[in-house]
Amino acid sequence: MAAITQSVALFGVTGELGRAFLDGLEEQAAFTGRLRLFASEKSIEETRLFRDKPYLIENPDGADFSDVSEAILALPADIADDLAPRLLAAGVRVWDATGHLKNLQQAVNIKAQSEHDLLLVCDDAMAIALLPLLQAITELTSIVAADATVLLPASLKGRQGVRELASQTGELLNGRGISPTVWPQQLSFNVLAADGSFERNGPTLSEKRLQQALQTLLPAMPVLSLRSYVVPVFYGATIDLRLSLADKVTRLALTTALKDVVGLQLHDRADFRGLPTPVGEGISDQVHVSRLLLEGSDVRLSVLCDPLRAGLVRSVLDSLLKCS
Repeated sequence: MAAITQSVALFGVTGELGRAFLDGLEEQAAFTGRLRLFASEKSIEETRLFRDKPYLIENPDGADFSDVSEAILALPADIADDLAPRLLAAGVRVWDATGHLKNLQQAVNIKAQSEHDLLLVCDDAMAIALLPLLQAITELTSIVAADATVLLPASLKGRQGVRELASQTGELLNGRGISPTVWPQQLSFNVLAADGSFERNGPTLSEKRLQQALQTLLPAMPVLSLRSYVVPVFYGATIDLRLSLADKVTRLALTTALKDVVGLQLHDRADFRGLPTPVGEGISDQVHVSRLLLEGSDVRLSVLCDPLRAGLVRSVLDSLLKCS
């Protein structure tokens, strides 16, 4: 069995994405290498537990990277822009988990990597999480139309988004007013019709990013018609996915194909209490599929996933294993 024996540096460990990577490395029994943790200056000298051992958080400014083989960047764009050249100059292979560095000349998509590439860039997290599901269906027959409604969690905006939802809820329950800062409007006890800026007659930036990523990863698939909303849950994105297929498929053929997908759990029992929810499965590296409805050549699915863990973390750690 392959093992990740390299020395790995994780940057941005105090954020939501960094925490997801730390959890993923801890759960990955194949990781036996050395680990170093980095974050912003305000977190220096804090510690994080990893396999019951405290690890000191380091400041990347002026740090020596000569003992680092792999660097995972879970950082804002401006910090990644400054840090990546230093790591690459030190011969470190860089895994850009948020896609900030995709326009650099040496950047290579993680799906097209070779052992000689030093800057690997991830696609949109949601697209990576949905890709195995969509690939399994296209192996049965082609998709001629695709439409989705996505309910996004507060963790979309990282640790700050989660904290603001918690703070808003507490303040409102105690009869006090709120002043949203991370979100443009109140999120607690509310639904936001957009997660950010959007064109007057077009998608939001995150909707467009998901559409483009799926077109790149699965060129035979039509453009996904998409509308997303932000809902007051902390973790876990829920997707109502509607597909029109070129040919009719049987329920047995479809469920068999989905059960064979690594990292996907199919909930196909008529048990209301057994349905996946953001509270139960919102933090998971598995993609949960339920409410499968098949009418002729039309398929409707309810998908629940943690885009960070089921998309970015799984993709990077699987690739690291292949490189070992």
